[in-house]
Amino acid sequence: MLILALEASTTSAKTMLFDTETQEVTVRTRRFVIGGEDAAVREAEGIFVQLIQLGAEAAAGRSVDMVALSGTWHGLTVREPDLSPITGVQEWPYTGAQDLCADLRADQEFTRWFYERTGCMVNAIYPAFKLMLLARQGMDLTGGVVMDQNSYTFARLTGRRWTSYSQASGTGLLSTSSDDWDHEVIRRLGLDGIELPELHDGVDTAPLTAQAASMLGVAAGTPVVVPAPDGGLNQVGEDATEPGRMTFSMGTSGALRFAVGGPSLSPRMSTWAYRSPTGWLSGAAASGCTNCVDWAKGQLFGGAMTFDQLEPMLSARERDLPLFMPFLFGERCPGWQDQRRGGFLELHPRHSRADMYQSVLHGVTFSLLHCYRELTALNGEPERIILSGGVLSSPFWTQLTADVFGVEMEISALQHSSTVGAVKMGLRAAGVESAQPALTEARRSTITPDLARTRRYAAEFARYLEGYARTSPAEDVSGGAA
Repeated sequence: MLILALEASTTSAKTMLFDTETQEVTVRTRRFVIGGEDAAVREAEGIFVQLIQLGAEAAAGRSVDMVALSGTWHGLTVREPDLSPITGVQEWPYTGAQDLCADLRADQEFTRWFYERTGCMVNAIYPAFKLMLLARQGMDLTGGVVMDQNSYTFARLTGRRWTSYSQASGTGLLSTSSDDWDHEVIRRLGLDGIELPELHDGVDTAPLTAQAASMLGVAAGTPVVVPAPDGGLNQVGEDATEPGRMTFSMGTSGALRFAVGGPSLSPRMSTWAYRSPTGWLSGAAASGCTNCVDWAKGQLFGGAMTFDQLEPMLSARERDLPLFMPFLFGERCPGWQDQRRGGFLELHPRHSRADMYQSVLHGVTFSLLHCYRELTALNGEPERIILSGGVLSSPFWTQLTADVFGVEMEISALQHSSTVGAVKMGLRAAGVESAQPALTEARRSTITPDLARTRRYAAEFARYLEGYARTSPAEDVSGGAA
């Protein structure tokens, strides 16, 4: 059996072709060409065409049996019924609704009501508030078809306006208590009249249309698996779907996802509750991770330095470093303050560029430890943690992460775990065993913390929390600084 996975990530098109007979895995990636001044707002058809072009190259001359889709969470595009555009795709980094959300969060009763009904916070990242802003700006949303890039891709391939429960759980419009859109939330946000995709289980499929088949070079009628988000598929790809298992992704943004048995809601509203393609996730995410590191490399070293070149400049010895608050792209968890800004504190003339760069690594890691503390207070300690992402390109940063957290972590060798997750969902949809040898890590390497450094970093983390509280905007509904 041959499965083709197509993924539209934040920055790139990715494909994975997997053959169950030979266990051959072929991966292709290509950065998207995105026009316009704001890279957080994209043209859906342009992204679709670039993804399908890469998919056609991957499938050339092969007889594909199943197509599976992965894409980002939290995107929004409004379409006409024929899928022609009313808006572009506002991806997760788009925070145009941050002032609106700050005003809404002033009403703590409403904020808690929304959080408990949807598992999402009142924050500009969510499509619910992107839609609310469009309505406030005078757009008539009546009859508008609400989608994300992933669901748009599925509709273009199959002609069906479907999405998965997992994809929908990141919208702020899906109920935590039933398998349906939350119509009371929709009414209260003033979004009556919008058209939402039909909800489906993660293994449901629809046939590829003749038109899409000619573009992709795959036979018409080939089953296409309902779209799923890269974050949820990461959990599937890493075989971390059993309750108690945590994935820890340190990529463009950072995310910790804890598999749980049902919706897990924080009394402090500091975490989120979404669905994975196979169950529930209790999670926390930070908008600033390798994007902050890339910013620092560019600003401090002109962007020409690689991790390998920077490693000799870094040191685990005790030293005086400035304090970096990693909120260049606003804050998600635990404080959900999308208006928060980042930068250096306690900077001194004696601090070098290397000191400033290392403090960025520390600040990003402390921010994620802050999230981890909230998750474990809610769900207990995880049985295992699987670390992945750009952090693994830096041995220093990888060890720093284990030292700061003070726990052993498994190192993922899967370079494209969300795409692997899409392939595994394709296998499940076909009724084929998903634990294929080429997609399963028999034994992961581990990184063990140096507990002496863990104790030292605990004091530095306390300093981080003091800086976090000192730089907080006026409103903080979650109490996340505690």
